[in-house]
Amino acid sequence: MSNSDHYFERIETMAGTDYLLRAGEGVPEKGVYIRPHVHLEHEIMWFRRASGYFCIGSEKFPVTDGTLVFVSSMTLHDMELAYTSDHERYLLQYNDAAIYRLKFPLPTCKQNTGFIMQPDASAVARIQFLFEWLTEQHQQLCTQNEIDPVMLLLLNTVLSQARFTETLSVRREQHNTFSNIIDFVVQIERDRDFTLSLTQAAERCRLSPAHFSRTFKKIMHVSFKDYLVRKMVARAAELLRNTRLSVTEIAHQCEFTDSAYFCFRFRKTMGVTPGAFRAASRSTKQLSTRHDPFHEPEI
Repeated sequence: MSNSDHYFERIETMAGTDYLLRAGEGVPEKGVYIRPHVHLEHEIMWFRRASGYFCIGSEKFPVTDGTLVFVSSMTLHDMELAYTSDHERYLLQYNDAAIYRLKFPLPTCKQNTGFIMQPDASAVARIQFLFEWLTEQHQQLCTQNEIDPVMLLLLNTVLSQARFTETLSVRREQHNTFSNIIDFVVQIERDRDFTLSLTQAAERCRLSPAHFSRTFKKIMHVSFKDYLVRKMVARAAELLRNTRLSVTEIAHQCEFTDSAYFCFRFRKTMGVTPGAFRAASRSTKQLSTRHDPFHEPEI
């Protein structure tokens, strides 16, 4: 499969949340194929009723009724599903901020890439029940405090299944531009090093600055500069939600030149000021209604 078939998917979550949940989606009569892609979020797929294939890296696995899939952040994967009248699947994508927010030691997945398995009957019942429960809460727009315990139970149940699986040996394509860029993003995400210059980034990928700039934007759908700013803003949003640090302290900690520039970039990215974001994040009244204070049309 050619490198051009691969792409980076930017997951769009609801404002103020750090996960994406999808349920109740069917499969067209001609089937569906999702091209090989990566994304920053971890992914859990639960196929209660399904027929098809799921690939992690270069490894291909059959998907049948009761197949559980976990794919870790920035791992290449694709999927092909056949039409069945009783198709039922769930998708949960979440980022490291969600893990940090839950503040609970989740089971460590021994596989760096992920796993695919068929749980036993008791685990199937638990996973199905928890996905149905989480879906109900999500659709009813429950507060984060109401959703978190169910999500924690689900993550703990799914990740605990890893101990029953064999380690995947996923071969990666070496020495191609897509892999170089993805490996680079994985590294800076892990190190949270969002202060690199374009020249430094290009050197680490063994590309010229111009080539790196063009290729990064083609793969990530955003310029390198804007990518760094968005990551800095995302880090700031975590601090606003989870700490009592002042706006000035957060601006400094997230490497913005000053608080005024930080407020400008935050509002441009999130649609609200840092203060409004913090207030809304702590308001259970707003989180439990259909009003979304962060969703504003772009001007």
